[in-house]
Amino acid sequence: MKIIGLTGKASAGKNVVASSFARQGCSVIDVDQLGHVVLELNQNLLGETFGPGILREGKVDRKALGALVFSDPEKLKALEAIMHPAMVRECKHLIEKAEEQGTEALLINAALLYRMQLYRLCDQVVFVKAPLFRRLVRSKKREDITLKNFLARERAQMDIREDVFPSSLPVFKLCNDTDTALIHRQVAAYCARIGIGVSSS
Repeated sequence: MKIIGLTGKASAGKNVVASSFARQGCSVIDVDQLGHVVLELNQNLLGETFGPGILREGKVDRKALGALVFSDPEKLKALEAIMHPAMVRECKHLIEKAEEQGTEALLINAALLYRMQLYRLCDQVVFVKAPLFRRLVRSKKREDITLKNFLARERAQMDIREDVFPSSLPVFKLCNDTDTALIHRQVAAYCARIGIGVSSS
């Protein structure tokens, strides 16, 4: 089974790219969705750790939590110490299940692929790039994020770069600054090149 890591900064368009890989027949693990599950399971601990300001009607407000931790590196480390181990365990479990089911190719969609060390599970990495302004526009449309909070998140994601991975791990850069048709063509060409997907059969 070939395992491909998909990463890139916030609002670079990773989910669009992941959907394109799914069209090529790849199974997809969405690590952000795993994070939602882990967050739900740890609401009490998160409330105790970060205070009642992150809660809305007894549930964690992800927007409030993000604004808090992305402005304070120590708080971000505390959050990651709670969330990441469980997310990595679940990701590894899903990989094992995919192998048992005879999956040909698996995509791990994770913004923090490097920080969470998930790249160590991958045969290749696809790094999605998009201009800063375009990512800001997408973030404001999707999350109604303020410029201050967007820039704070950018500073917290300085390690999301294509040059952080070991030289032995192939990294394919994919540009997402136009339309989805171009994304589909880039993904189809990549899949054909490495011998996976519907375009390679």
